[in-house]
Amino acid sequence: MTKDQMKRLRIIVLFLFLGSVSGYSQSLSRVTSGIDLGLGFQGDQWVPSALYHQELSLNHFPWFRIGWGVRAWGYYAGRTNLVPQSNAFSDDTLKFGKLSANGASFVFGANVRVWRFDIGANTDIFGIAFGTKRSGLYSKSTFYEGEGAEYYNAYIGSNPATLNALPLVMDKQNGQSEVFLRYWIADRIGLKLGYVHGRITYSTPEKLDNGQRRFSATYGVPYVGISFPLYN
Repeated sequence: MTKDQMKRLRIIVLFLFLGSVSGYSQSLSRVTSGIDLGLGFQGDQWVPSALYHQELSLNHFPWFRIGWGVRAWGYYAGRTNLVPQSNAFSDDTLKFGKLSANGASFVFGANVRVWRFDIGANTDIFGIAFGTKRSGLYSKSTFYEGEGAEYYNAYIGSNPATLNALPLVMDKQNGQSEVFLRYWIADRIGLKLGYVHGRITYSTPEKLDNGQRRFSATYGVPYVGISFPLYN
């Protein structure tokens, strides 16, 4: 996925959220909830998730729903390079042979109901992440030596960054956002198709050049899942 496409995805998600904020001025009505179980995948990236979601529809606009929930997620990938994205001029890189991380996040979202279809988006607001400690090769190609010089071209142990917030708009966070289409095949089961935009971040115990400890990369994968309503 290109940078322009990533930007468009972020704009779509933020647009839906802005619409949901204005919707709070209306009186709230029906409450619905459900569970989505699914998997995002592309190449050697596997992104399973389980999402509990709850929505409120509006009295005057029953087709528009404001939602929140809790997402449990995983991210498993092969060879991956992570960078300190807050420093655009840095050539620091943590290179991993494989990555594995898990997490849980509080989610905010919105969707529109059209016949049997839910069209919507959601994003992680804050959450935690954990996973196996991995050794990443700290690569630095410039001749200038910084405070992390003793680790240049050496392996350094790293873990998924534990505390995270707003990964859609903030660098060096763990979490996900998604746009989706949910089709209710029957009253008690639905098919969900979507696209997951996420960020994976690992943290080093030592400060490296420019005081950096968090290194991250974004990813985007298509998603397929099944949905179950809990009550209507």
